[in-house]
Amino acid sequence: MIALLTFFLLIVASLTATRVAAVALTLSGVSPEVARFQARSALSGSGFTTSEADTVVNHPVRRRIIMF
Repeated sequence: MIALLTFFLLIVASLTATRVAAVALTLSGVSPEVARFQARSALSGSGFTTSEADTVVNHPVRRRIIMF
């Protein structure tokens, strides 16, 4: 039971972190679709080699959001 609760809390924390990062990226000027994808990519560590990633990595505020 504890393992199931821990797993559920981990999923909720991951989704929350992704949502917060997506909103922050959207507020910095990235479109919502790109912001969601980049937030998920940063969390999972995959798919971060697109030209859209350059817009995130080359902007200092967006880079801080992704590093957080």
